[in-house]
Amino acid sequence: MIDETTHLESYNAHWREWFQDERQRLIQRIGEHTDKIEHFGSTSVPGMTAKPIIDLLVGVSAMHTAEDIIPLLESAGYEYLGEAGIPGRRYLRRRGEYDFNVHIMQHEGNLWNDNLLLRDSDEKHEFVRQLLDRAKDRAKVWSGKERDETKDS
Repeated sequence: MIDETTHLESYNAHWREWFQDERQRLIQRIGEHTDKIEHFGSTSVPGMTAKPIIDLLVGVSAMHTAEDIIPLLESAGYEYLGEAGIPGRRYLRRRGEYDFNVHIMQHEGNLWNDNLLLRDSDEKHEFVRQLLDRAKDRAKVWSGKERDETKDS
């Protein structure tokens, strides 16, 4: 289980820029091992409240390729955390001036497709974004914590 203190922020247009910068950095380091790198999660959806952590979906043609990528990302400052509760995924994080999570999974596999389907649905449907933002506010109330002191699990 991953347990780190984080907080929620209103949408920040810089999140897309930070994704693009980190994507280019990853392409230079692991590009030959990947099929595609996508931005997903709440920071990828304009207008959505999110933890200010950029999630990068790294697609590989076969999961054994992840074993080649992991040491390359570790040498770039990423911390490897295994599957972190999601079978079929390899999870790494890098914390610094800007925070990043890398999720390595089978390109166009079920996990890949489901994550992009959710991102695309959130982006297309304003009411879905509003429901998710309300749920995030309620989670803050239920936990008895302020919005900027939520836990990421």
